[in-house]
Order: sequence, then C-alpha cells, then structure tokens
Amino acid sequence: MAGKTKDSEFRHPNTVAYLRSLTDEEAAEHPPVIRTADGVFMEYRREGGRVRCREVEDPSHARAPELGALLEAVGAAFGRSLPRMKAELRGGRVPDLDALETTVRDGMLGSGARGYAALLEALDAELPAPPCPDCGRPMARHRRTGKTLPARLGPIKIKRTRFRCRRCGGSHVPLDRALGLEGRNATPGAESVLADAASSDSYAEASRKLGNLAGVRVPASTLQRHGARIGREVQEFERADVEERKPPAAQVALAVDGTGVPVVAREVEGVAGKQEDGTAKTREAKAIVRYTAERRNPKTGEPRKDRGSSAVSVCIDSAQSAGGISRASEFAARLERFGHREGLFGAGELVVLSDGAPWIRNVCEEVFAGVRTTFILDLFHALEYAAAAVRALVPDRGERKARMESIKARLNGGRVDLVIADLKPHRHRDEAVEACVRYFEANKDRMRYDVYRKRGMPVGSGVVESVCKRIVGSRFKRSGCRWSKAGANALLAVKCCIHNNRWADFLDWRASRAAA
Repeated sequence: MAGKTKDSEFRHPNTVAYLRSLTDEEAAEHPPVIRTADGVFMEYRREGGRVRCREVEDPSHARAPELGALLEAVGAAFGRSLPRMKAELRGGRVPDLDALETTVRDGMLGSGARGYAALLEALDAELPAPPCPDCGRPMARHRRTGKTLPARLGPIKIKRTRFRCRRCGGSHVPLDRALGLEGRNATPGAESVLADAASSDSYAEASRKLGNLAGVRVPASTLQRHGARIGREVQEFERADVEERKPPAAQVALAVDGTGVPVVAREVEGVAGKQEDGTAKTREAKAIVRYTAERRNPKTGEPRKDRGSSAVSVCIDSAQSAGGISRASEFAARLERFGHREGLFGAGELVVLSDGAPWIRNVCEEVFAGVRTTFILDLFHALEYAAAAVRALVPDRGERKARMESIKARLNGGRVDLVIADLKPHRHRDEAVEACVRYFEANKDRMRYDVYRKRGMPVGSGVVESVCKRIVGSRFKRSGCRWSKAGANALLAVKCCIHNNRWADFLDWRASRAAA
C-alpha cells in the first residue's frame, strides 16, 4: 500500500482543518505526517482544494520542520496558531505567547489523556470473563459502558466492558474492580492533586491555581466535595493503621498544643468561650508533633530539631470523657494510636513539651503510663507571663528590659523560686502579676531548664507552634472562614497525611481494602 493516495476528508479532521488554514505556499512547503494508531505513517497534502493522504514508509517524514511532529498531540487549535503568529509578526505585532503556551499545554495534556484512556481500554480487552461472586459461574460480556474520570492529565473518557451473570443477574465492570476504581469518581492521581490543593488553599483559589498551573479545571464546589470525601477516607486510614513502629531515637520529643478554629454556630452551642458574654466562636484543634533533637546549635549548644524528623496529628477532638480527662476521650484515643505509629511507647525517654495546660499532662500521663516521661513547660510561654507581669510593675522601658534579662537568666539557671519570690509581694497590684505567680507556682517542677539542657532536651515548643500556624492557621483561620467540625477534621487529616509523607501508604491501604 506504500505510496497509494487516498481521499481523507474524514481521516484526520484536525489535520484537514490545519491544512485548510494555510496558504497554498505553506501547505506545499510543509506537508504534515501523522502516525496512526497501528503505526502507519500517513503524509497529508492539499491538492486542488482537496486534502489527500498517502502512506509513506520512511518515518523521517514525521519530523516536520515547524508543526508536523506536534500536530496530532495538540490538535487543530495549535495548528491555527502558526499562521496567526506569522501574520502578527509580519504586521509588526507581538504574538500572545502566553495564549500559545496554554494552547500547547492543553493540547499535550489532552493527547496524554486520550493515550491514557486507550491504555485502560486495551487492558479492559485483555481481561478474561470473571466468575460470578454469587454462584461462581463465568460471567458473560454484557455491554460496553462509558465513564469520565478526572485524572492528572484532565478528564479521561473510557469505555469498559460490563459483565453479567445470566443465572443470577448480577453485573459489574472487572476493569474498575481490578484497578480499584469501582465506585470512585476520580483516578488516584487526580485525587492526590485535588486533596493537596483543597487542603492548602481556599477552594476558589485552589480551583484557579489548578487551572493555571496544571491545566486541570475543577470547579470550587467539586473540589470541596472531593476534599471532604477523601478526607473521610484518610480519617478511616488513621484509625485503622496502628501498627507498632520502632522509636526514631532513644530520646523522643512530643510537643502538644491547641489552637482555635472558627466554626459555624451549631458547633459551639453550649460551649463556654472567651467572648464577653461567655460564648465561643471557635473549637480547639489539638496538635501533636513528634520529633527528635539530636543536632546542636554550633554557637549555643542548644538542641535543634532534626530535619525531616517530625510527624504530626491535628484534629478537633475532645479531651473529656464521661469521667473527666481519661483514655476514653477522643483525643486520648488519637494520641495512643499516634504513639504506636511513631514508636513513642518504645522510646527510652519521652520529653513532653507544652504550655502547661492540665489536660495535656493528664492525658499524656495516662496514655504513656510505664514510659519514662519528662514534662517540660515551654520556656517561651514562661517568658510571656513574666513579660506581662514586668510591664504591669515597671513603667520605664529600659528598666523593664534589664528586669527581663535578669528573669531570663534565673529561669535558664533553674532558679524559678527566686523569680516567684521577687514577684509574690506585688501580686495584689495587677492581675498579670497574680497570673504569673500562679503559673510559675503550678509549673515550677517542670521549669528546671538548666537540668534539661544538660540532658540534651529541648525547652521550647516552637515546633508545635509552627505546626499550628502552617497546618491550621494558614488554611483554617482565613478571613470569613466558618467550619463544621466534620469538614475541618477531614481536611486536617489530609494535610497531616501529606505532611507525614504517608499519602502513598494511604493509597496502598485503600487499594488493599478495595481488593479485599
């Protein structure tokens, strides 16, 4: 058949449209060559107002100088760009390269999506007839059904075979079941992209950025639904995956803190808060961070968090149970699962850093009973209380600075008793002084900073403060945000899963569950 000429008005519509958009000179100079699905190379020419093609044997013809090699990938829209750019250049105008790049990218992604769909359809054709799950007899091919799925390349449209049992009447699509796509409305790749975007930005901004940066166009409402559904699955994964792991080091630090998340009115009904009328507008998201600090600051010798050593868990959970704070609470159960996954129960020593909130110590004492644990009051919280007290007592700025330097030196030297003794006579003068004295007296056993430093322990909770800002604040405290507890927890689960580099583990767990 080589060299045989055929009419091809309907053989490749994009190529026909492209050739018709060229001048006679341009069409004769650069005849495009397209490789068909069966590997045959076809050269297209415009002759006498009619487009014809002929089969060629030499694949080198496919290397068209300007557009031929890309034509099939990007389609007719890109084909029309070349003569337009030529006209703009001849007229002294600057071509719109941004629009051209967008067209090329979308064309390439579309070509990839079609290739992806063709690959899946080829797999569908290779699958044998499955046995009926009810009666065990081989099922018969019933009909081909179409399905559109969002993917990393954009939407893919595939046709798969539905099999039906002639005895039982049941039916299913073996390809969907084999690939873990049964009942799903997006590919795993698309879900990874959508979950990452939805948990990092507002839905409207995430939708815009996906279209601009990745060429994946998903409405904000669809993104919200995908994020919530995937988040619920990640929460199931968090509850199911509690395999005991080895501790990352002999000494492991655990920082715990809470930060408020603005919620809808129904979520704070009957909840006491910090408003003037005693009501609340937020619910507390409790953050847990496990990390190691075996590095040292070369100048001060202070322990520093090891790079890549942190694992986080953040959720709006209650630390209360019917009998008070105990292991029966939601937060305690989450902390216990987290402890098993991160090897906290096998650590030689567990260092717990917090702002001194009683619920943190009570829950940790119960959950990690039997583990050698050292509780440390965050030094920066202690200094904040001291600074408020000094501001109330000392009006001169220079004197305040000197007073704070003295307090800081005493705290670093483990002499919190001297700070309390200095402030105690003035506790009646201001509420800030009274609060500082009470705070130091309640936590003085956890303020031996000189001893902690000698043992190589961190004394600041900056790691968990950073997590509260990056994971909670950046996404959940935006202006105008009001969350439901379920919606916030779903996205928090996604953010933690991605931060902990467990997304691949989640996909494996979900695939194994689907297979089972």
